[in-house]
Amino acid sequence: MSSRKNHHYVPQFYFRYFSKDGRSICALTVSTGKTVSKAPIKSQASKSWFYGNDQIEAALGEIEGACSASLRALQIVPDPTQMTGNDIDQILIWLALQRSRTRAARDSGEPMRNKLAELLSQIASNGGHDRTDVAGDHAELSPAAIDYDVIDAQVLEMDVAMESAQILRDLVPVLLINKTNRPFIFSDAPVVFYNAHYRDVKYRGVLGYDTPGLLVLFPLCADRSLLLLDPAVYRMRGMKRNTITIRSSRDVISMNKLQLHSASSCVYFHDGSFSGYVAELWRQEQNRIKPSVAKVVETPVFDHDGNPIGDVVHSFQAHLNYRLALTFLEHQTLDDRQYRFSRRGDRYVR
Repeated sequence: MSSRKNHHYVPQFYFRYFSKDGRSICALTVSTGKTVSKAPIKSQASKSWFYGNDQIEAALGEIEGACSASLRALQIVPDPTQMTGNDIDQILIWLALQRSRTRAARDSGEPMRNKLAELLSQIASNGGHDRTDVAGDHAELSPAAIDYDVIDAQVLEMDVAMESAQILRDLVPVLLINKTNRPFIFSDAPVVFYNAHYRDVKYRGVLGYDTPGLLVLFPLCADRSLLLLDPAVYRMRGMKRNTITIRSSRDVISMNKLQLHSASSCVYFHDGSFSGYVAELWRQEQNRIKPSVAKVVETPVFDHDGNPIGDVVHSFQAHLNYRLALTFLEHQTLDDRQYRFSRRGDRYVR
C-alpha cells in the first residue's frame, strides 16, 4: 500500500506555521460552526487519492520542497522586495499552485465541466444529417459518460497556473504585520484572489492573472500575512519598506472573514483560546457563506451580415460573497458600466 494514499491539498508544513506543537491545529467546520482545539495536522485538508496516483503527489512534494525555503524567508524578512529573484519566483509559483490545487478549486470548475458534458451529449445524440465527426465518435455515449475526468482537469489547471505565475511579477508584495490582539486565520483554500477595484463588476471575470486591480492575499502565520497588489490602482496608507503594521482589528476581521468565505470545509487558527472569536466570525457570516463556483455564460455569435453562426461558451470565476474592507487600502471602485477590458501587461507594451 502506498505511503502517499492520503493526499494533502494544503501541505502539512504550511499548517505548522500556525501550529503551537507542530502536530495539531485548531479548526472550525464551516458547515456547522463547531470548533476543535486539537485537530491532527496529518488529516487536515486531505483526502485519499485526491490527485489520483502517487506520481502527482510525489511531484507536488518536490515543488513544496523547492518553495518552502522561500516561504520561510517571508516569515522573517523585513522587506519582501529585498528577497532574491529566485525566492520571489518560487513564492509566485507556490501561490499559483496552492490556489489551483485545493478542493475548492476543483469544486469551482464543476459548472463548466457540466456545461461541456451537456454540449457533448447534445452532439452525440444528434442523429440527423448535421452530425459531425465528433458526434460520430461519441454517438454511443450516454450523457452521464461524457464528462471530463475531474482529476485530470485539475492537474491541467495546476500546470497552467504554475506557467502563469510569472504574470504576477509586476504586483507589489506587501507584508502585513498583525499587532492586534486577534490572530490571522487561514482556510483550506488559503490563497485568495480578489479585486477591490472591480468589486462591483458582476458580469465579467476580473480575477485573471493579468487583470488590473488584482489582489492576492495569503496568511503566513498568526501575526503575518502577504498581500500582492497592483500599484497602478491601489495606494497603501502607512506603508514603510513594503510593510504595513496593522493595529485595527477591523482589518484583521475583514481578512479573516475572507478566509471563511474561501473555505471549502474548514478554517484554522493557532490557539484554542480564540475559539470563541473565530466562532463569532462564523456566526456573523454563516448566512452569507456559499460555495464559490465559476459562472458559465453562453453568448450567441453573428457573422458580418448579422446572421447567427453559433454560440460561444465561456466561464469565469466570480468574486467571493464578501466585500473586503481594509482601512489602509485606497482605491477607486468601478462597476459594469464603467468597466473597460484591459490587461496589466498592456501598460508595459511599447
